[in-house]
Amino acid sequence: MNTRDKNPPMPGTPLEPPFDAREWEQQERGRHAARQAGDADPETAVRDYRLVARAVRSRPHGEPPADFATAVAGLVAEREPGIERGLSRWLSAALVIVLGIVSLRYGASVWAAFQQALGDAAAGWALLGLGCAGLSWVGARVQAFALQARPRRSIA
Repeated sequence: MNTRDKNPPMPGTPLEPPFDAREWEQQERGRHAARQAGDADPETAVRDYRLVARAVRSRPHGEPPADFATAVAGLVAEREPGIERGLSRWLSAALVIVLGIVSLRYGASVWAAFQQALGDAAAGWALLGLGCAGLSWVGARVQAFALQARPRRSIA
Protein backbone atom coordinates (compact mmCIF):
# COMPACT_ATOMS: atom_id res chain seq x y z
CA MET A 1 0.00 0.00 0.00
CA ASN A 2 3.11 2.19 0.12
CA THR A 3 2.25 4.18 3.22
CA ARG A 4 5.12 5.69 5.14
CA ASP A 5 5.62 5.08 8.84
CA LYS A 6 5.55 8.30 10.86
CA ASN A 7 7.74 6.83 13.63
CA PRO A 8 11.54 7.06 13.29
CA PRO A 9 13.28 3.74 12.61
CA MET A 10 14.84 1.84 15.49
CA PRO A 11 18.64 2.02 15.65
CA GLY A 12 20.23 -0.79 13.67
CA THR A 13 17.26 -1.38 11.34
CA PRO A 14 17.81 -0.80 7.64
CA LEU A 15 16.20 2.34 6.24
CA GLU A 16 13.20 1.95 3.97
CA PRO A 17 13.80 2.98 0.36
CA PRO A 18 12.18 6.26 -0.71
CA PHE A 19 8.72 6.21 -2.31
CA ASP A 20 8.90 5.66 -6.05
CA ALA A 21 5.83 6.96 -7.90
CA ARG A 22 6.80 5.14 -11.11
CA GLU A 23 7.08 1.80 -9.25
CA TRP A 24 3.70 2.39 -7.61
CA GLU A 25 2.13 3.14 -11.00
CA GLN A 26 3.56 -0.11 -12.42
CA GLN A 27 2.11 -2.06 -9.49
CA GLU A 28 -1.31 -0.51 -10.03
CA ARG A 29 -1.23 -1.14 -13.79
CA GLY A 30 -0.19 -4.75 -13.13
CA ARG A 31 -3.04 -5.18 -10.64
CA HIS A 32 -5.58 -3.81 -13.13
CA ALA A 33 -4.08 -5.87 -15.98
CA ALA A 34 -4.51 -9.05 -13.93
CA ARG A 35 -8.26 -8.49 -14.00
CA GLN A 36 -8.28 -8.18 -17.79
CA ALA A 37 -7.50 -10.91 -20.29
CA GLY A 38 -4.42 -10.67 -22.46
CA ASP A 39 -0.99 -9.16 -22.15
CA ALA A 40 -1.62 -5.63 -23.38
CA ASP A 41 1.20 -3.89 -21.51
CA PRO A 42 4.63 -4.44 -23.09
CA GLU A 43 6.51 -3.21 -20.03
CA THR A 44 8.25 -6.11 -18.22
CA ALA A 45 7.69 -4.77 -14.69
CA VAL A 46 3.95 -4.42 -15.29
CA ARG A 47 3.78 -8.00 -16.60
CA ASP A 48 5.62 -9.22 -13.50
CA TYR A 49 3.25 -7.33 -11.20
CA ARG A 50 0.31 -8.71 -13.19
CA LEU A 51 1.56 -12.25 -12.51
CA VAL A 52 1.94 -11.48 -8.80
CA ALA A 53 -1.55 -9.97 -8.61
CA ARG A 54 -3.01 -12.98 -10.43
CA ALA A 55 -1.24 -15.38 -8.07
CA VAL A 56 -2.52 -13.53 -5.02
CA ARG A 57 -6.10 -13.55 -6.31
CA SER A 58 -5.95 -17.27 -7.20
CA ARG A 59 -4.60 -18.52 -3.86
CA PRO A 60 -6.61 -21.38 -2.38
CA HIS A 61 -9.20 -20.40 0.20
CA GLY A 62 -8.97 -23.51 2.34
CA GLU A 63 -10.02 -23.88 5.92
CA PRO A 64 -8.42 -26.03 8.60
CA PRO A 65 -10.08 -29.39 9.21
CA ALA A 66 -13.12 -29.39 11.51
CA ASP A 67 -11.24 -31.24 14.28
CA PHE A 68 -8.04 -29.18 13.98
CA ALA A 69 -8.25 -27.57 17.45
CA THR A 70 -9.06 -30.90 19.08
CA ALA A 71 -6.13 -32.57 17.33
CA VAL A 72 -3.68 -29.85 18.36
CA ALA A 73 -4.93 -29.95 21.97
CA GLY A 74 -4.47 -33.73 21.96
CA LEU A 75 -0.91 -33.40 20.68
CA VAL A 76 -0.10 -30.86 23.38
CA ALA A 77 -1.62 -33.07 26.10
CA GLU A 78 0.40 -36.09 24.94
CA ARG A 79 3.71 -34.22 24.95
CA GLU A 80 6.12 -35.17 27.70
CA PRO A 81 6.51 -32.37 30.26
CA GLY A 82 10.29 -32.38 29.90
CA ILE A 83 12.70 -30.60 32.18
CA GLU A 84 10.69 -27.38 32.45
CA ARG A 85 8.15 -28.66 34.96
CA GLY A 86 10.76 -30.13 37.33
CA LEU A 87 12.99 -27.09 37.02
CA SER A 88 10.06 -24.79 37.77
CA ARG A 89 9.23 -26.74 40.91
CA TRP A 90 12.85 -26.68 42.14
CA LEU A 91 13.16 -22.96 41.45
CA SER A 92 9.86 -22.27 43.23
CA ALA A 93 11.02 -24.24 46.26
CA ALA A 94 14.36 -22.37 46.25
CA LEU A 95 12.48 -19.06 46.09
CA VAL A 96 10.32 -19.98 49.10
CA ILE A 97 13.40 -21.02 51.09
CA VAL A 98 15.30 -17.84 50.23
CA LEU A 99 12.27 -15.69 51.07
CA GLY A 100 12.00 -17.46 54.41
CA ILE A 101 15.66 -16.81 55.20
CA VAL A 102 15.41 -13.16 54.16
CA SER A 103 12.23 -12.75 56.23
CA LEU A 104 13.93 -14.18 59.31
CA ARG A 105 16.98 -11.99 58.84
CA TYR A 106 15.37 -8.66 57.90
CA GLY A 107 11.70 -9.12 58.77
CA ALA A 108 11.75 -7.40 62.18
CA SER A 109 13.41 -4.23 60.91
CA VAL A 110 11.17 -4.05 57.85
CA TRP A 111 8.07 -4.62 59.99
CA ALA A 112 9.16 -1.85 62.42
CA ALA A 113 9.66 0.61 59.53
CA PHE A 114 6.32 -0.44 58.06
CA GLN A 115 4.54 0.14 61.39
CA GLN A 116 6.21 3.50 61.82
CA ALA A 117 5.21 4.63 58.32
CA LEU A 118 1.57 3.47 58.47
CA GLY A 119 0.79 3.26 62.16
CA ASP A 120 0.02 0.13 64.16
CA ALA A 121 -3.61 -0.34 63.07
CA ALA A 122 -3.03 0.31 59.36
CA ALA A 123 0.04 -1.93 59.31
CA GLY A 124 -2.00 -4.77 60.81
CA TRP A 125 -4.76 -4.38 58.23
CA ALA A 126 -2.21 -4.19 55.41
CA LEU A 127 -0.58 -7.38 56.67
CA LEU A 128 -3.98 -9.06 56.86
CA GLY A 129 -4.77 -8.00 53.27
CA LEU A 130 -1.44 -9.28 52.02
CA GLY A 131 -2.01 -12.55 53.86
CA CYS A 132 -5.44 -12.97 52.26
CA ALA A 133 -4.03 -12.26 48.80
CA GLY A 134 -1.22 -14.76 49.40
CA LEU A 135 -3.60 -17.45 50.61
CA SER A 136 -5.86 -16.87 47.62
CA TRP A 137 -2.91 -17.26 45.26
CA VAL A 138 -1.70 -20.41 47.04
CA GLY A 139 -5.23 -21.85 46.86
CA ALA A 140 -5.39 -21.22 43.12
CA ARG A 141 -1.98 -22.87 42.61
CA VAL A 142 -3.00 -25.91 44.66
CA GLN A 143 -6.24 -26.23 42.71
CA ALA A 144 -4.38 -25.96 39.38
CA PHE A 145 -1.88 -28.58 40.54
CA ALA A 146 -4.70 -30.91 41.62
CA LEU A 147 -6.41 -30.56 38.23
CA GLN A 148 -3.11 -31.19 36.47
CA ALA A 149 -2.34 -34.30 38.50
CA ARG A 150 -5.79 -35.81 37.89
CA PRO A 151 -5.70 -38.51 35.18
CA ARG A 152 -7.29 -37.38 31.94
CA ARG A 153 -10.11 -39.27 30.35
CA SER A 154 -10.45 -39.22 26.61
CA ILE A 155 -13.80 -38.03 25.33
CA ALA A 156 -15.03 -40.46 22.73
